[in-house]
Amino acid sequence: MSTFRIGCAPYLNAKPLIYGLEEQTLFFPPVELPDRLRSGKLDAALAPLGASLSEEFALVDGAGIVADGPVKSVILAHDAPLSEVRSIAIDPDTRSSFLLLRVLLENFLGFRPNYVAFSERAAARLLIGDRALAYRKENPAATLMDLGESWLERTGLPFVFAVWAVRREEARGKEVAALLREAKRRGLAARSSIANDQSEWEYLTRFIRYEVGEREKEGVARFCEELRILGRTAPSGKELLWI
Repeated sequence: MSTFRIGCAPYLNAKPLIYGLEEQTLFFPPVELPDRLRSGKLDAALAPLGASLSEEFALVDGAGIVADGPVKSVILAHDAPLSEVRSIAIDPDTRSSFLLLRVLLENFLGFRPNYVAFSERAAARLLIGDRALAYRKENPAATLMDLGESWLERTGLPFVFAVWAVRREEARGKEVAALLREAKRRGLAARSSIANDQSEWEYLTRFIRYEVGEREKEGVARFCEELRILGRTAPSGKELLWI
């Protein structure tokens, strides 16, 4: 079996996708993964969707981190009513979730707050990954906006938060894609051993989905449309290359 340099965020929700590949996996914050892939330091990366929508990358068909409703680990925490929020502190590890938040607030609600660094004081905070899960556990009564749930309510489509990406010129692209799909197959069967408790089991089986099929691709194409409305460059769904 070929050995590849695989990049992944150190989050619970990614563990089923790298099951059995841990020894060849390098862990970095999500925002760093696309640049490391682009520079050739990685052969494949479980990268944020927003940063993977590039003509440089091919996307692995059939595997990703998906929500079809509440996602639990991508949340906007706000004490005041959302309509009164004027500033939002952004989790430093996020790219796609920040773009999704902008789509939800600006495109769908016509609401344009100030986005500030995570270290600054703000009326609301965007949290992702294990940081969001920890916040929910520590603040069970907090007022939250679940971004996966909000996207489904507005579009009727699932949201793909992260995809496996490879460089389009990668000669072994189809080989690594097949390897990653097989790892997903093993990982889904092993979620009971990956989860440390009932809460993690529920998260990995009820909130996070790992299939990227036609409906998920429709969600990706719709997200591209919404990004263009925001004034950002994004391909059409037909321009994406799935391998």
